[in-house]
Amino acid sequence: MAYTASALSFMLEGLRKPVILTGSQLPIGVIRTDGKENIITAIEIAAEKRADGSALIQEVGVYFDYTLFRGNRCTKDSAENFEAFRSPNLRPLAIAGVSIHYNEEIFWQTERTDLVLRKDMSDEVLLIKLFPGMRFDFLSKIIEMKNVKGLIIESFGSGNGPYDELLKSVLKKFDDKGGIILNITQCSSGSVSAGMYASSNIFKEASVVTGGDMTTEAAVTKLMYLLANAPLENVKQLLQESLRGEMTH
Repeated sequence: MAYTASALSFMLEGLRKPVILTGSQLPIGVIRTDGKENIITAIEIAAEKRADGSALIQEVGVYFDYTLFRGNRCTKDSAENFEAFRSPNLRPLAIAGVSIHYNEEIFWQTERTDLVLRKDMSDEVLLIKLFPGMRFDFLSKIIEMKNVKGLIIESFGSGNGPYDELLKSVLKKFDDKGGIILNITQCSSGSVSAGMYASSNIFKEASVVTGGDMTTEAAVTKLMYLLANAPLENVKQLLQESLRGEMTH
């Protein structure tokens, strides 16, 4: 659901109405299902209006367990608990109790006046998670594949990685042939900050783009969206801009 919500946030350019995704941890036919409350409150939130009659929520959201999240800021955290989703770097858009409390000051709203559906999403994207002792020779084979245009690296901490000459060579070769490399943190919260530690220099030297505090889901879908809809020479810059409220400046 987090991938779907993130993708929709990019695909629906100029969105001025609510798109609220929800579901349940227990099937709707089970007595203790959370599905009934989730769908009822999601509908109530989607129907909420502003004083001028426009929709209160004008973005893609995920509603789960009394909480409304920005769709491209949330990730699924648990396969067991009703509190299944969380938003590590942005507080909820709304909390539902006896009444629904909205954090309107953080709502996202487009400046566009027309809605455009971008149906094309590139599937030429790969996600690599770094780990200690990892071999990098296989990456040289991956970047030689003509149908790989984007590479997302989940690095350590605030954007760090091993200073390995083979890794640097592979990344630079991919960048030289026009590939896009995006660096995000594999930590559950926080942000990539290029140059904070010397161990992040390898990515800087290979012209890797810093992904800030984007979730994995947002990073993957944003890169898929940009590779399919933006000129290649603009992709690196657009990855570092908040297009739908998916990252903090």
